Amino acid sequence: MATRADKYTQTQKQEWFSDFLNNFDNHPINHSLTKVANERSVSQSIKNLILTDLGERLFQPTIGSDIRKTLFDPNDIVTAENITFFIKSTVRQNEPRATLLDVIVTANPDGNSFSVSVVYSLINNNVPITLNLLLKRVR
Repeated sequence: MATRADKYTQTQKQEWFSDFLNNFDNHPINHSLTKVANERSVSQSIKNLILTDLGERLFQPTIGSDIRKTLFDPNDIVTAENITFFIKSTVRQNEPRATLLDVIVTANPDGNSFSVSVVYSLINNNVPITLNLLLKRVR
């Protein structure tokens, strides 16, 4: 039974995972590094893993994916399947906080980009989360 105290007591959301923001912004009040938590933290990590080339990080040659080299392949189903494979293998190998549910890659009609939707859930929560990315080749 809910009491009056329960109604007016603010509870903080439990924080399971946290990371710093990619741009290392300072908090406006206490001037410490701003952090992201839970879903935003894992989404940021997955995006970083997808956009990192294999061998790009020093002394960690197995972190990342080979997506950039596939962006210059023909804009067709085979390339979309290759991107799907690279994303699935990268997330499964390098992000233990997420359970990958689905990866949807569609070629955009402009011929220079792919729309990617990564559907995952946190390991301690079964709510599906969707991360949408646009992969464009840069000439």
